[in-house]
Amino acid sequence: MTTRPLAIITTRLPPAACGIGTYSALLRGHWPNEERPVEFLVLDDGSHVENGRDTVSVFHGDAAQLARALSRLGSADVLLHYAGRAYHRFGFPRWLPGALATWRKSFPDARLMIFFHEIPGELPITSRHFWLGRLNAHVIRRLAGVADVVITNTESHRAALRRIARRDDVELVPVGSNVDTTTGSVTERVGSEFILFGLPFGRLQTLQAFDAHIRRWIENQHLTKLHLVGPADDRFAREADELIAAWANPSVVLRHGLLPSADVSRLLHQAVFALTNVTRDTWSKSTAFMAAAGNGCALVVRDATGASPPFSHVVTADEVEQISPPELEQRTDALARWYHENADWPVIAARVAALWPDNRRTK
Repeated sequence: MTTRPLAIITTRLPPAACGIGTYSALLRGHWPNEERPVEFLVLDDGSHVENGRDTVSVFHGDAAQLARALSRLGSADVLLHYAGRAYHRFGFPRWLPGALATWRKSFPDARLMIFFHEIPGELPITSRHFWLGRLNAHVIRRLAGVADVVITNTESHRAALRRIARRDDVELVPVGSNVDTTTGSVTERVGSEFILFGLPFGRLQTLQAFDAHIRRWIENQHLTKLHLVGPADDRFAREADELIAAWANPSVVLRHGLLPSADVSRLLHQAVFALTNVTRDTWSKSTAFMAAAGNGCALVVRDATGASPPFSHVVTADEVEQISPPELEQRTDALARWYHENADWPVIAARVAALWPDNRRTK
């Protein structure tokens, strides 16, 4: 057993609302055969751990404070969860690569793993985000240059990271579910109940994408309840409310707000269909996709043409009214099996933990 310290650099931990922080906590909670306590180096206040072993230190987005914490840790194993906007308002924390490079130079035996949760896309030079994306890409290239292990969560991100970082050894690890997952039977569900959950903007995008289908499902009684689950937001909630008000029967919508994990899981077992705006390129970074998959709730997407597993196990919007119960059960069971074999948290944590010895680069 190694005695080197183990640290995780992240944004903020639960109960603060943060997708990366939740990922960090869940990954730590399922880390296999790890007896070392973890020190979380978090961006700002409000985080805490409950296991009595791990600790939290706050560096307030300050390069000097992070550098001091890393120097104190010395020859440690460090996992950085990275998304540009998580550490900088405009998405390019220029101070972060330098702090890590200085630490690596001072402690050559230290090991650094970086999980890139977001990668800037290709934008035309006329876009107002073009130069911000370029600056973030520059930061990413510098970070990847000091990392032993580089990980991301979609095939498109991996291709972009290989190009930006000029590295071929980019590992692909999907996200897991951010709610409880258990297996359930489709035949026990309420056939006309749907669920949509996630952050406000994503919910609005999904409602807009399925608007025409939802109107038809309401008119033919195929949809009698639509559970909306997630935190509120004045702007996006107002736009969603305006869209819903134009439906033939807006009362089908049940707004639950932010619910505990177990309650979301219960609704996922109650509904037959979960609406999602993910695509073949984005499903592996969607915790909502994984939560529905792990709970055996059929996922409804706009298009799945040419998809391979697990995305081939979804239901398209045009199939909702005609798919047979046996076929629906077969797909959701296949999706649930895929989740528990490939994206359940113990599986993800074991994959990430195994990367320490297998992918160390020679400096």
